[in-house]
Amino acid sequence: MRTLKFKMILFLVLSALSPSLSAHNLTISCPHREVTFTVELAQTPDKLMKGLMFRHHMEGNEGMLFLFPQPKAAAMWMKNTPLSLDMIFCDSHGKILAIHENTTPYSLRTIGPVENTAQVLEVLSGTIKKHEITKECRLMLKN
Repeated sequence: MRTLKFKMILFLVLSALSPSLSAHNLTISCPHREVTFTVELAQTPDKLMKGLMFRHHMEGNEGMLFLFPQPKAAAMWMKNTPLSLDMIFCDSHGKILAIHENTTPYSLRTIGPVENTAQVLEVLSGTIKKHEITKECRLMLKN
């Protein structure tokens, strides 16, 4: 009985910490191909501020999508972020406004601002090049 209780508590703790529980499918649709990612949404003030800070691992098909309540001149940084990232700034319709590749981990340098940004997708560094993502592509959140 004690082992079962421990396993239940461990499951609940891990479930609460697991980003995959709030995972959504996002497709980047390009003229001749589509690429699908599993993304964690950052919509609350806390999530928008923290983002991927302190994350030491992310799979190649994972990312974080920052959704802003209103389009704005958005800027990002890499404070406390050990992973090098690619960033895609988009408007509210998923049109790509700007792409920034191979960010520097832990950098306080501002990336942007990019006017009219409603969402920013962060994926592992090298993803843009690997999938040949350009401004002709479009982001589409599936669920």
